[in-house]
Amino acid sequence: MDAVPPGDRGFAEAALGHPVPVALGAGPGGAVVAASVAGDPPRARVAWVGPTGAVLARVATPPARPSRWRPVVAATVTVEMAPELEDRILVARAAPEAAAVLPVLATDEPVPPVPVGGDGLALARIPAEVSVVAVDALDARGEPIGRLGRPGISELTFDGASIGGRMGATHGMAAGIGAGRWARGLGDAAFEVGYDPWLPRWVPDGLERGRPRVEPDVAYPAAPPAIVIAWAGEGGGRVLLRQAPAPLASPDGGGFHAREVPIGEAVGKLRSRGLVTLVWETPDRAFGLQVRGIPDGDEVAVRVARSIAP
Repeated sequence: MDAVPPGDRGFAEAALGHPVPVALGAGPGGAVVAASVAGDPPRARVAWVGPTGAVLARVATPPARPSRWRPVVAATVTVEMAPELEDRILVARAAPEAAAVLPVLATDEPVPPVPVGGDGLALARIPAEVSVVAVDALDARGEPIGRLGRPGISELTFDGASIGGRMGATHGMAAGIGAGRWARGLGDAAFEVGYDPWLPRWVPDGLERGRPRVEPDVAYPAAPPAIVIAWAGEGGGRVLLRQAPAPLASPDGGGFHAREVPIGEAVGKLRSRGLVTLVWETPDRAFGLQVRGIPDGDEVAVRVARSIAP
């Protein structure tokens, strides 16, 4: 579907009161679909503007950010407001390396690539009841540079009053947890994932390091997987470290029970209700740390985290 000409985009901007980098031409009911990016972490927001300038529907997708390792984030948005509006679109954001995105649909009909517009946004109208199997990011030559699988694609439905649907698998520190395999040693794990693990210089006395585990992000089958290593001791004490290339597509949002702690130049999100967890990101690596069965777990987690360096 062709993007809306600049004049029509201006029409949508006047109705919404903010810039509209990308839009789709009028679909069912004559509504223009306008997309923009807002928030930190950023999320795509989509609005349907009717022929009179009335805003018929607004939907914001879950926060997510594309990057070199995870070059596209996406959601399907279905509006079911019969009789005035029924429509279904794919909204994606792509990393700067991508020139277009290609929806992979469960249909025999050919699907053209969708050019990436301002703010990395891409919009495509897709048939109702057709599953989106994946979304590929394409470079300027049309070659795929990464894929977002269906588990990571949110599926949202708006009926005019509330939003429902499936939020999609997390793109965060726990993405793909438990779905991996054991490596024989650190060298084998590093060879498989394509990067060397960063290990703490300090862990509590009495803990021994176990075998590394390689765990894929089920949403990004082409991205480097995470390396998981645990140090365990008698009595159930354990420190577990999970790491993956940064940035995560879904950064840790903190929340009511989280508090911020400095980890070098990064800011970590520490939670200590039951299992102690600490999540932080450097420019190159994202980390998730768990501490259980050890006294003063908060302090232990912060000390272990601060001892990690390349």
